[in-house]
Parts: sequence; structure tokens; C-alpha cells
Amino acid sequence: MANRNRKIYDVDEDVLKRVVAGDTAALEEMTDNGASPSPKRKDTKDGEKEAASLHGTPPEQEAYRKRFLAERLKGTRRQTYIHDALYRAIAGVLPVIAPDLSVPAFVNNVLSDHLKQYEEIINGIYNEKATQKPIQWKK
Repeated sequence: MANRNRKIYDVDEDVLKRVVAGDTAALEEMTDNGASPSPKRKDTKDGEKEAASLHGTPPEQEAYRKRFLAERLKGTRRQTYIHDALYRAIAGVLPVIAPDLSVPAFVNNVLSDHLKQYEEIINGIYNEKATQKPIQWKK
């Protein structure tokens, strides 16, 4: 027999999947669409900038924050795997240095930066391998 005290909730499964995958923008969409809003927090980016200027944060740290700790994960994503020890290390550090950033978003930022930095080398290796055609042996 069904429990009469049980409530039925209307859930947008696509948004829920995005939230589980670490897409914080999905939470904003959910609150914009009339779902129960979560408590508002002070914008951490402004707080970080204030703290940085007060504590004299070295420019390298600010550059790192802008380069890797900014949320840029948008659009369709694919699942991939990283070594468990690496995941645990990142997951242990991120809540301290970037509380609003998920591990997938951080890995996405690092990988995007790597591909931009080594674009010419990667293209060179690719073109070298892609243009080589196997020898056609006559039978």
C-alpha cells in the first residue's frame, strides 16, 4: 500500500543531471524557472578580489585564479575518467581555493588551457601522422 504522506515532486530531470555533473549554471536556471530558490550567498569572486587586495596576493596567484578557477563549463559535456588519486587530490583542494568550482569544471579549465598552449605542437604532430598514407602493396 502506498504511503499517503509521500509527496510527489515535479523534477526537471535534465537540469538534475546537469547539477549532478557539476554545472552550477543549471542551479541558476532552476531558480529562474520558479523552483524553490536556494539561499543567496555573497558573490565569492568579489570577496576573493577584496581579500586578494587586502592580503597582497602575488600576481601569479591572481593569474592562476583567473585562468583555472573561473567557471567556464557551458554546453554539452562528455564523461571521461581520471585516476582516483588525482581526483581525490583535486577534490580535496578545490573546496578551499574555489568553493563554487566542481572537479569537472576545473579539469575542463586545465585541459582547455593545455590545448591552447600546445595547439601548434599538437597540430604539427597530428598533421604529420594524418598525412602519412600506408603503402599500398600490389597483390
